[in-house]
Amino acid sequence: MNSPSSAWPVAHSASVANGLEVVVVPLPHLSTASIVLFVRIGSRYETAEINGLSHLLEHVLYRGCLAYPDTFSLNTAIEGVAAGLDAATSRDFTTFEAACLPERVGDVLGLLGAMLTKPLIRDADVAIEQRIIHEELQDELDAKGRDIDIDNLSKSALFGESSLGLKVGGELARVRRFTAEQCRRWHDRFYGAANMVLVVTGPVEADAIAEITNVAFADLPRGTRQEPLLTTLQAELPAFHFTFHEGTQADVQLQWCLPAEDHEDWPALFMAQRLLDDGTCARLRHRIVDQLGLAYHASADLESYEGLSVMSLHTQTRPQQILAAVDAIQDLLEDLASTPAPAAELSRVHTRLLIERAAVRDSASSIAYWFGIERLFPRLDGLPRRLERAFAVTAADIAAATAKHLKRGALLLSVVGDVEPITRAALRRRVNVGRGALSAGA
Repeated sequence: MNSPSSAWPVAHSASVANGLEVVVVPLPHLSTASIVLFVRIGSRYETAEINGLSHLLEHVLYRGCLAYPDTFSLNTAIEGVAAGLDAATSRDFTTFEAACLPERVGDVLGLLGAMLTKPLIRDADVAIEQRIIHEELQDELDAKGRDIDIDNLSKSALFGESSLGLKVGGELARVRRFTAEQCRRWHDRFYGAANMVLVVTGPVEADAIAEITNVAFADLPRGTRQEPLLTTLQAELPAFHFTFHEGTQADVQLQWCLPAEDHEDWPALFMAQRLLDDGTCARLRHRIVDQLGLAYHASADLESYEGLSVMSLHTQTRPQQILAAVDAIQDLLEDLASTPAPAAELSRVHTRLLIERAAVRDSASSIAYWFGIERLFPRLDGLPRRLERAFAVTAADIAAATAKHLKRGALLLSVVGDVEPITRAALRRRVNVGRGALSAGA
């Protein structure tokens, strides 16, 4: 079996005069280039009073800049040299991403520099984007405007109004009150060279990219590096959080706040997540879907953030089947904590990880993301290091980490649906079993 770090591309680093970190990863076997600019801005840099401002600003930046003064002229210029310029705001960072032919990298970088360096940020444009965001966020709300997105609700229940508990898009009532002046101040604070990482991958040359970037971002101010605001975990765990939503199915999520990626237990927790959800024969889907027929899908996610991580086990089922689904998931966790996984099962996970690594190497965009995140947050592992640590984990390590961290006493159970009071009471009793275990030192 190949080593997790074999055949991994080599990155070349350069800095623009203003301090912008530039990472170039030559991939001569590919035909297209990928450009991804990472900015340390998102909901984890916000307080509750200004939650959603980072996402709004990302939208407003597309409304025009000094060189291209409106949305149409800016997008026309972008689509004349690239497949498009996509942007996304997350909790820990915001990205701007484009794919293009290698000979057009300079044109794309020039447009990106113009767009982010000298945006116009006008009142009328902010008002339009506020209306667009109102439409964008509708899928998180019910007919009465109440949030029914289980990820939003569980993060809020787990972290309250500290930074990781805030919604990426913010509350609509607050977003509608933001002004162009607030957007300008937010831009001045976060869109500086010291707070960004630019990654270019594909059939490109490092020296040429460094020269182009020096010109394209020459007017970008240096600024200062920003750090996420403090995240605090709610004191009362385990906990049960219920939100009523009329429908034929209910969302069910079990969630734990876990150590950060640089913690010694994290690789074992990563492997536990893979054993639970790594293909159709992984434990969670096999038990919940294939054996019991309780749901159409079941998933396990391990989100890695600056300073912590979050494990989420999620499924959707009819309200009458919630208790059976929760009990089955808890049984799976107890089995994972008490019985080391067979060698054949670990081997299958290792094989799939190597396939995923190979697929990443075949994608200019995926390579850019891995190198960008590694530079943006140095305490997070790059892909080779993450896999090396994971491959060193034993079955006994996985069982021990599961027992230590994925226990009932640290659980948040969230449910969104039309669930009868008697079922909700039974779910609370299951959570309170964990409370007793926690007080006993489990």
